[in-house]
Amino acid sequence: MTLPRTIYGQTNTITVTGTVTDTTGSPLPGIAIAAVDQTGIGTATDLNGKFVLEVAAGTRLRISAIGYQEQVIIAAGENQVFDIILKIETGTLDQVVVTAFGRKERREALVGSVTSISPQQLKTPSSNLTTALAGRIAGMIAYQRNGQPGEDNASFFIRGVTSFGYKRDPLILVDNVELTPTDLARMQVDDIASFSILKDASATALYGARGANGVILVTTREGTEGKAKVNIRFENSMSQPTQNIQLADPVRYMNLYNEAITTRDPLGVPLFSQNKIINTENKLNPYAYPAVDWLDELFKERTMNQRANFSVSGGGSIARYYIAGSFNQDNGILKVNPVNDFNSNVNLRNYQLRSNININITKSTEAIVRLSGNFDDYTGPISDGGGMATDLYYKALHTSPVLFPAYFQPDSINIQTQHILFGNSMVGGGNSLYSNPYADLMKGYQDYSRSRMSAQFELNQNLSFLTPGLTFRGILNTNRYSFFDVSRQYSPFYYNMVDYDKLSGLYALNLINNQPGEATEYLDYTPGGKEINTFLYMQGVLNYSRDIGRSNISGSLVGTRQQTLEAGATSLQGSLPYRNIGFAGRATYNYDSKYFLEFNFGYNGSERFSSEHRYGFFPTIGASWILSREKFWEPLSEVVNRVKIRGSYGLVGNDAIGSQRFFYLSEVNLNGGNPAAFGIENGYSRNGVTISNYENKAVTWETSRQTNLALEL
Repeated sequence: MTLPRTIYGQTNTITVTGTVTDTTGSPLPGIAIAAVDQTGIGTATDLNGKFVLEVAAGTRLRISAIGYQEQVIIAAGENQVFDIILKIETGTLDQVVVTAFGRKERREALVGSVTSISPQQLKTPSSNLTTALAGRIAGMIAYQRNGQPGEDNASFFIRGVTSFGYKRDPLILVDNVELTPTDLARMQVDDIASFSILKDASATALYGARGANGVILVTTREGTEGKAKVNIRFENSMSQPTQNIQLADPVRYMNLYNEAITTRDPLGVPLFSQNKIINTENKLNPYAYPAVDWLDELFKERTMNQRANFSVSGGGSIARYYIAGSFNQDNGILKVNPVNDFNSNVNLRNYQLRSNININITKSTEAIVRLSGNFDDYTGPISDGGGMATDLYYKALHTSPVLFPAYFQPDSINIQTQHILFGNSMVGGGNSLYSNPYADLMKGYQDYSRSRMSAQFELNQNLSFLTPGLTFRGILNTNRYSFFDVSRQYSPFYYNMVDYDKLSGLYALNLINNQPGEATEYLDYTPGGKEINTFLYMQGVLNYSRDIGRSNISGSLVGTRQQTLEAGATSLQGSLPYRNIGFAGRATYNYDSKYFLEFNFGYNGSERFSSEHRYGFFPTIGASWILSREKFWEPLSEVVNRVKIRGSYGLVGNDAIGSQRFFYLSEVNLNGGNPAAFGIENGYSRNGVTISNYENKAVTWETSRQTNLALEL
């Protein structure tokens, strides 16, 4: 028997259950349900949009989430069941959005340009989150140039390219810590609580030089008070090209090729004889008269991908937890002949673990520990530098379909041969061979492993005992990144046909690459690149907010320091830690929730510039006015109920303007130049000096002036 729980002195508790969906009927996970007039009572929907909550009879419950219109329901009777439909927020001024350094503000108070979207809008049948950005975020330009698993990150810019430097992509912050586009691509939508994009100088000012190209803010989910909620999701999706290039058939290819020769030179000799064209058209012998569809030989029409996600969340009044794990498997569309003992098709396996623990140490002190791990294991074809399967697609489009077959069936001499008899031919009768795409697919495979482990400790302290409205947050984060790849391959045996009997269909083959070591039947091993780095980040934020009559004043002071250490450095300068330190501040004032004024600044130090130019000061100022709250707008409120004008102007800086590590230092190798010989019979030699870079103490920050004007309706 379950005894009634006492809630603020009341024993008449009731159980409220329900389902939250969007306007299309899809369940909405992670939607907050909280008591309006009481603190500490609330829960969140599971992955199926369902919730269960015990409350006192008559309690008003608020159903809210960033990106959706808020609703309030009343728990009146025992075992009440609610079916709640949330409408997507269309930009109303009372929406709460996450801004710089995780600060939550109502949209009405924003002076800068900030877009916040619901994580559910990013849910697509893909394991790559960046592919869901295009078309969903105003001001963001996103495009994808490769669909191969592991190489399919979308490139994206906020309001275009605003820098001449080599770093043009926006700053990506997950739980206030900088990560890479690949880390963003691997994130699970189920783990995201909020997703915001900061666009203009006013919105990004607190990040100083780090936010010069815009900022993407991602906050992960945390546990909520209540019983443990277990969510399991499994997906299987089909992937295929949306469109294939239509190529000319082999016969038409030969006719057009001959036509092109005679068009340019009437006396030119056609490359393909009519005998070859006719026999190819009649499909006389596919080895003597090849007609290879290289795309069909190498690629399947579609493939299947799998995704699984598991999470547990819950907690009590002291501690709350969110634990999640996921597995994604993305396969390529390459065909692989079972004659090989290995599979060279693309196979990317991603494993993720995440644990967020919130603990109330005291009534005013909260500690948060976040642990996450992201691991990639990849297998795919050998790359020639263009991106593995991308290389094969390029070769399939540019290899002649009639010059040689993909492979030969053994002739009488090669009946006992164990290796594949790949077709080929000498280029122009010389010593070099053509590319055989099928051989390039079958000759070997490449593996890589990528992993990142992150540990973060956050402390939130309410300092209202000093003065009301004062809070402090401190963050210490460290993560470890590693990558390595290897290749295993054999050297293919290439053959051409030297004798063909048209009557019997028999032929004789000749081994083209017949020199020792040119072709092998065993796999060789080639180590690839290795990358290891460590990252350390510290942050301290002091926030203040106070209502004085009809006015509100707020401010923030932020100090940050980060360090990256590369293990694979090839020079003394590269072996030194990469460091960045910054100090930033914000001051805001609003009167009667109608007039808003904001000042921000970022003060950054860069190790790349000389002491005379090391520090940069980048201020911004902005203001906004909500016209719809003026009395003169009341007659128009039925037509346009929300009107806001805002504008900002500011400076942003960027120190990622070149590949040189320290612009104010020369890079000299005293033993790296061309040698000089001297002495008796030139018996002595010494290496010369190489100067990679000259010092330039005048190099300083790249500065951009940004103006933002907006009308919100």
